[in-house]
Amino acid sequence: MSRIRILGAGLYGSHLALAFSRDGHEVEVHEIQDRIFGGASGAMPARLHGGAHYPRSRLTRAACQDHAEQFMAVYGHLTRPIPVNLYAVAEHDSLVDFGTFCQVLRGEIPFIPVHDPKEFGLAHCEGAILTGERHFLVDRARAFFEAEIGALVRYGSHPRLIDDPAFDLTIDCTFAANDAEAIDRYEPCLTVLLEGPTERAVTIMDGPFPSLYVFDEDQRLSSLTSASLTPLSKTCRSYAEALHTLLTYDRADLSSRCIAMFDQIAHYWPAARDLYRIADIRTAIRAMPRSGADARLVDVVKVGHRAVRVRAGKIDAVFRAEALIRERLSLCSPSQAALPLSPVS
Repeated sequence: MSRIRILGAGLYGSHLALAFSRDGHEVEVHEIQDRIFGGASGAMPARLHGGAHYPRSRLTRAACQDHAEQFMAVYGHLTRPIPVNLYAVAEHDSLVDFGTFCQVLRGEIPFIPVHDPKEFGLAHCEGAILTGERHFLVDRARAFFEAEIGALVRYGSHPRLIDDPAFDLTIDCTFAANDAEAIDRYEPCLTVLLEGPTERAVTIMDGPFPSLYVFDEDQRLSSLTSASLTPLSKTCRSYAEALHTLLTYDRADLSSRCIAMFDQIAHYWPAARDLYRIADIRTAIRAMPRSGADARLVDVVKVGHRAVRVRAGKIDAVFRAEALIRERLSLCSPSQAALPLSPVS
């Protein structure tokens, strides 16, 4: 049995804590907030991508599919299907045309082409597809993990020493808050929550466009994000700089940005203006890799003698992170001398 410390009780930290505690390891979780999913995991849209969102990255599309079955077997009870899930290619300024979009996805994910987007009330779109997706129920997942690992979590805790010799292994799941290894930039992000119907998701492809996605059916909430407006900055080189940007961002500018995001989705789906109202906003910080292909892959890097850091990928990639740690790191039992960690890439 090894002593394992996990920093961050978001989805990745909570999953790893559950997995390793069930193995019989002594697990301790440190969370700076006062609850599980208090950071990005509770503030960002929680969609289980089928791959349609990433026409420029074959690797990300494959990653979205690799662990889908395993995720559903373990956490399927924490998800719900999206009744009508549309990906529409913008008529102007898209990085991909509709024909290419369909060609890229054909054979990889099931979808139905929509050659006349006006049939679904869309405007200024070249074409669209209907495809099945599910979303992660954040409140239900929080309750699940509170029941499973709540006793292991120390809330309001932010250890400064990452590579702590008192533990056989520290796993940093704070979305790279403590180091910038292999991180291109940190983006302070804005998500708008809209109150209204939750039977439809609309994502405009591929470029500086909006996405409206189901967030919480019980509260009639959908999330609204935008590739151009959700990041409050794309120049922050450290987590501290991104946090400072969030804390000092002008409230009037934040409100204006929310309205601009709402106007943006209404441009492509005019009915949204009558169906929804702005109910709330959420902010978070995400660590972004350098990728012109829009790759969103999980990675695990060595950040100390007995410490690794996980940079989150898609939701179901929690199993990829777990596999990397299991395959490449030697967890010491109490009877063994401490062993240095193997390099992880």
